[in-house]
Amino acid sequence: MRGLLRYAKRLLILCVGFTIFCAILVTFLIFLGKKANKEVLAEKTEHEQWIKKELLKNERISTTSVLGRWLLSSEGSLLPPIINKKKGPYLILIWKHGKFLERRHIRRFTNNKFSPWENCTVKCVLSYQSEHLDIADAVVFHLHLTRDVLELPTVRTRWDQRWIFLTDESPIHTFLYGNQELSRYNGLFNWSMTYRMNSDVPVPYGRTISTSFINSPNINFSSDLIKKSKTKLVTIMGSNCRGTNGRWEYINQLKLILGNDLDIYGKCLNGNTTACPGHFDKDCPVLNSYKFYLAFENSNCREYLTEKVFWHGYHKLAIPVIMGAPKKDCEKLLPPRSFLHVSDFADPAALANYIQYLNKYNEKYFEYHEWRKYYKVINEHGYFGSMSRHYCRVCEALHYNSPVVKVYENMESFWNKKRDCII
Repeated sequence: MRGLLRYAKRLLILCVGFTIFCAILVTFLIFLGKKANKEVLAEKTEHEQWIKKELLKNERISTTSVLGRWLLSSEGSLLPPIINKKKGPYLILIWKHGKFLERRHIRRFTNNKFSPWENCTVKCVLSYQSEHLDIADAVVFHLHLTRDVLELPTVRTRWDQRWIFLTDESPIHTFLYGNQELSRYNGLFNWSMTYRMNSDVPVPYGRTISTSFINSPNINFSSDLIKKSKTKLVTIMGSNCRGTNGRWEYINQLKLILGNDLDIYGKCLNGNTTACPGHFDKDCPVLNSYKFYLAFENSNCREYLTEKVFWHGYHKLAIPVIMGAPKKDCEKLLPPRSFLHVSDFADPAALANYIQYLNKYNEKYFEYHEWRKYYKVINEHGYFGSMSRHYCRVCEALHYNSPVVKVYENMESFWNKKRDCII
């Protein structure tokens, strides 16, 4: 009997000890969780303060528009005040290339037409008719498709009409046709419309938004979804086998090191040309399976971040590996600790080793997805069926931007490949 009592007493002590151990362990894990959340929130706050600081720097160089500042603000931020009121809607004329641009910005490479004012904060009227030149409030000129300055109207009848030059390409590839000098367009345009946030009409390929999940993480984020969908390592899709930055030479070196862990889609470097037909027209679901995407742009220029980063990277739950915009611009415009940048690695071998390291250790890999609890990335380029915001942004600029008339007397003071790119 005494032996049974001693056994019961020992069992009780063991149970109490185990209970205390579990309580301490749970408390410790909660502490670690809170500490991790605090670290992420601290990084989030630091990131937002850094953005504001960079915007102020931009203002000293070339005034960041009201619209540009608002587009970088947190989710739920108040709209800028409408300072340019008009009895009727503003009329926006797309000069010469309206039908061509329609397939991307209105049809989104589908057979349907979408309203350019869908979810837009204001509404305007859009025209492709050249005869509306005299009554248009803004005229958009697609500089990339313009063959010569002589294609522009020779007479302006309204001093308050905004002439806007549009380009989605980097300064290195401003013109598709001929070897044109940008200086020939001096004194013609009032507003800039580019992917850069200091443009009068900013039209970035995508944006990073700080969400409303300030004190608690986004419960919709699921690491399990990423774990289940990611069965392959690295990929890239491309049809332009050129570039001013040696990107394909770099990719070739990576391929020699990574072998079958790097899959290439498209016609470059003997890639797979059948798995991803359509390029910009259709999304390529095959890319969903990869942990990393090589977001290698065709030129290394300030803020030049395209659908390669925003769609093939973030949208597909992959970590983008970036060659293009300098790292400091990526830190300003992208979620913190969400990407790899080639400038951080001595050579392709060092990059390949780090990718393999992250692939081996899940907890390290998922540190690059922690941002998804506190930020969201919005695709606004019109490719792969995504929404295009181009015409909405022109309409918003007409309502929100300063009414003071400005002229780009020296185009290269704003758009300069020698200053803003590595050639």
